[in-house]
Amino acid sequence: MPIKNIQFFIIVSIITLNISTSNAQHHIGFSGGYSAGSFTNFTKKEGYDAIYHLKSGVSLSSFYEKKIDSSGSLKIELQYKWQNADMEVENNAGHASFYKKSDYSFHLLAFNLIYSFRLVEKKSFKLYFLLGPTFIYNINTAAKGNGWEYYSKEQIDTSGNTVYNLDIRHYEQNERHSKDLSGFNIGIDLGVEFILPINSNMDLLIQNRYDFFFISFIKQHDFRYTSLFTGHLNIGIRYNFRK
Repeated sequence: MPIKNIQFFIIVSIITLNISTSNAQHHIGFSGGYSAGSFTNFTKKEGYDAIYHLKSGVSLSSFYEKKIDSSGSLKIELQYKWQNADMEVENNAGHASFYKKSDYSFHLLAFNLIYSFRLVEKKSFKLYFLLGPTFIYNINTAAKGNGWEYYSKEQIDTSGNTVYNLDIRHYEQNERHSKDLSGFNIGIDLGVEFILPINSNMDLLIQNRYDFFFISFIKQHDFRYTSLFTGHLNIGIRYNFRK
């Protein structure tokens, strides 16, 4: 199950941090902010037109961070994301032609294992580069939209023979618990983080982060490889509870 996979990665990551030096700095903290996301397709072909727009969202996270060397730290983060995304796809491939326009709203639970590498260190601020894997569990998806598709319609001709003709079927979509999106996904989280000291034990964080996912977010095979891209602008606080 996806939740068990996330629990496994959390346990392994905590063990990894505890193996490192015991006199390292330890931080706990939280962050949150605005996100923008969009579906993206890497296999566009002739007759397959897809339009995606950037949609808004919100992210909230808590984390534990441990310094592991002179210039870097390892961060374990549990993150909640509420994200929107839309798609308008028209496929003109003979009998497989279809049109679909849908708006999705989904709730994601993410486990991030991030390595922070220091790029700049000044008295007034520090700048870090962030990189690491992200593991996403899709809690729930709501979907609204419409579309049409060709289908084979069975009829009886004047001679009593069965014939099949192509016809167009229109449909509306309004689902509170849609199965269109995958339940579990793996990606990479990268970005930059500004650390502004407040006092000797507390820092203000400003993050600009991006997530790219490797597994198709759309489960329907007719939509080929459709992944998800999100960008985040977060503000947070971290506290150094052991020096």
